[in-house]
Formats: sequence, C-alpha cells, structure tokens
Amino acid sequence: MSHLEALSRASFDLGVFAKVARQRLRRTFVYLFLLVVISVGSTTTLAMLRLRDAVRWLEPHLDEIPTIRIQGGVASADVEQPWVKRLGTDDDGSEVVAIIDTTGTLRDFEPNQIGVFLKKREVLVKNKEQSRIIPLSKFPDTTIGPDIVRGWIQQAMRKAPFYIAAVLGVWYLFVKTMQALLLVLAALIGARSMRFSQLFTIAVYALTPAVILDSALPFVKLHVPMFWAVYWALGIVYAILGARRADAPPPAPPADTATL
Repeated sequence: MSHLEALSRASFDLGVFAKVARQRLRRTFVYLFLLVVISVGSTTTLAMLRLRDAVRWLEPHLDEIPTIRIQGGVASADVEQPWVKRLGTDDDGSEVVAIIDTTGTLRDFEPNQIGVFLKKREVLVKNKEQSRIIPLSKFPDTTIGPDIVRGWIQQAMRKAPFYIAAVLGVWYLFVKTMQALLLVLAALIGARSMRFSQLFTIAVYALTPAVILDSALPFVKLHVPMFWAVYWALGIVYAILGARRADAPPPAPPADTATL
C-alpha cells in the first residue's frame, strides 16, 4: 500500500492498520514525515496569509515614513520634528507610536505610549514590559526611506515561506514523534501481543485523522472549542481500534463442503 493511499483511507478504513502494522519501520518514518509535511504546509500557508494581510495594512502608511539617515552614530530626518506617528492601540489600551526627535524637544514616551522613539544618538524601544535604549553607534551608516522599506518587505516576503517552513519542520517532527510515542500507550490497550515497532506504526497512522482535521480547520474558518481535546481523542480512539484490528487473527478460510 502506498503512503498516499494509506493517507486517504486511514480515517475510515481500519483495515489499513492491519496492512501497515508489520511493515518496515523506515516506511513508518516516511509516513510520519508525510504527516509533518501536511502540518508544515498548512501552518506555513496560514502564516503567509496573515503576513500578507499585515503588509496590505502597512502599505498605505509606507509613504508617510520619513527618510532617515544614520551617519557616524548620529541620526537625521527630513521631517519637521518632533514627528509623531500614532499607529493605534494594543490589547491593553496602550497607544502604539513611532516618534522621531533629534532636537531633544521630547525626552521620553508619554505614560500610556509604547513603540519606537528615534533620538539623535540612540533609539528607544518600549513595550508593556520594559524599555530598551540602543545606541546608534551600533548601527552601520545607512539610509531608510519608503522605497527602501518596500524593498526590504519584498525580499522578506520571498524568503519568509522557506524560513517559516524550516523552523516548523523541525518543530512538527519533534511534536508528532512525541505524540506517536504517547499514543503507543493507547495502542497497548487494543493489542498487548504486538512488538513496540508495530505499536509505534499503529500510533503514527492513528494521527492521520487528527492531523488532517487540524490542517483543514483554519481554512474553513470553523472554530472548535478545546480542539486539543478533540485532537487527542481522535488519536487515542484510532490507536485503540487500529491496534485491535491489526492484532485480530485472520479470518478462517471457509470449510470445504462435500459434493453430493
């Protein structure tokens, strides 16, 4: 049985578990990798869609960005200062702002503000937990403007899917392997006489319905409360039923009947 055939049948045909239970372990790891690819593809696609939404939201504001030059650790900008750009509020009600003031008129954020504050020789970054001052002497001589930022965004968007997929690939390979190892315990309930390698194979294939559902739900915009419980329930049920099916004795051949 091919991996794609098993992927399409494992959710509704328990006979798949009987067929794969005694396969070589390397085939099981290939199938596990296939499940990881599905999860990575789904999550990467969702992340890129959200990034594109963020870029579309940011696009109208790019032309409002002043041209900033940093030379020898000293900043200058081609706008009247102090320059304050209000970007909205966060979930805690703090105002998110971007400030440029190389004249020293403003010293700090207002109490209810967070964001980025560019001064003559340093940049102040503040979030709800802490503030950080970064000397401009740590930055190379550079110029930042709307066209340059657009170029950075375009380059980042071209590379982002590969970086996201690489990180998620390592993460999901670890997570799915750990999940399969835990589902071995459930498979033991259904079949106590099987070897560990067979139980691990059953557990890997038992992840199929949960992985497919987890990968599809974000795109159909269906929210399932406490989906983690549904995910594990599916895995446990399929591990138990799949192990029972794989450990069941083959049906006896029909008895020969005497001819009259």
